[in-house]
Amino acid sequence: MKDLVSCFSEHAVRISDVACSGYAAVNAAAVAAATAGRPAEGAAGGGSAAAAAAMSGVATVYRSRLSASGKDLLVDVTWSRSPDGPALSVAVHDAGAASRRHRDAAAPRHLHRRKGSGTFTAGSCVVGVFWDYASARYDGARGPEPVSGYYVAVVADAEFVLLLGDMSRSYVERLHGGIPVAASRMARRRERFVGCGRWSTRARFSESGAEHEIGVGLDGDAEAWVAVDGRKVVQLRRLRWNFRGSHTLFLDGGAPVDITWDLHGWLFQAIDPSAASSSSAVFTFHARGASETKLWTDDGAALTSGEQENDKPLSPAPARAQQQQNKEAVGTPPSGQGFCLLIQGFRSSSKIT
Repeated sequence: MKDLVSCFSEHAVRISDVACSGYAAVNAAAVAAATAGRPAEGAAGGGSAAAAAAMSGVATVYRSRLSASGKDLLVDVTWSRSPDGPALSVAVHDAGAASRRHRDAAAPRHLHRRKGSGTFTAGSCVVGVFWDYASARYDGARGPEPVSGYYVAVVADAEFVLLLGDMSRSYVERLHGGIPVAASRMARRRERFVGCGRWSTRARFSESGAEHEIGVGLDGDAEAWVAVDGRKVVQLRRLRWNFRGSHTLFLDGGAPVDITWDLHGWLFQAIDPSAASSSSAVFTFHARGASETKLWTDDGAALTSGEQENDKPLSPAPARAQQQQNKEAVGTPPSGQGFCLLIQGFRSSSKIT
């Protein structure tokens, strides 16, 4: 009975309050060590964790709004590894249809050549894709996704809904200068890694915020950790008891980012190797949208105000739905959900589906 109680002790899940409040400074020693392929002493990833694992694929979802019709589109861009080298696929679908689980128009188009163009229909939209990554340059840490020397341009209903790569702007100005460019933002990103050890990436959780270094690590079945900007913010021990959980960070001056982890497949896939059992470790970082954050802060402010002024009569306040309608009436675009980063780690490439 004593051992069972100790599994739920305060030492099993350790949260660093210093690292998750205010602005987190980049740990130069950790960054330098990660570049050298070894953990820095006292930095995230120290101990017996193995070297950083290789990224096997990345899938990013961008949300774009057409200026003419006001329609929101989701553009899925996936970079993966193939026997012939990096491979690219693109899918476009209506954001409203996606919320209703109508994904027939979202079937990805695999672009087999490294340079070319193509057209297809996605619901009521006519989509054109132009791409060239024949001379692209890559960073080993980012896997099959190029870092420079390429472009990917997606057109829907006579508007550019997505431009990727350092050569995209020059391509548009040279050949398609008269086509408008719709506003777009990154909505979701999923990165897949293979191998036990450290997995690191970079992410920006708000448009006005800084780019943060995100690291996660697994030391076999004994320990796991999450780091932001070189500092450990979550440290997990006794993983067979703490394989699922969540925590909230505050980055960029107080913006909440919810972290969840699910290590069940990673830990127990040897016990249950069936196809229905996922064999991966999943870490999710979800930045709350503006509306979600406002509700959260308003509730806290209302609670504080109520404690300080509980002797004053309550005055009627406009409902939040009415406030949102008033904002949309003056032309403020809906905030939608915040950015979501998903890091998925596999023990071996044969487990990836």
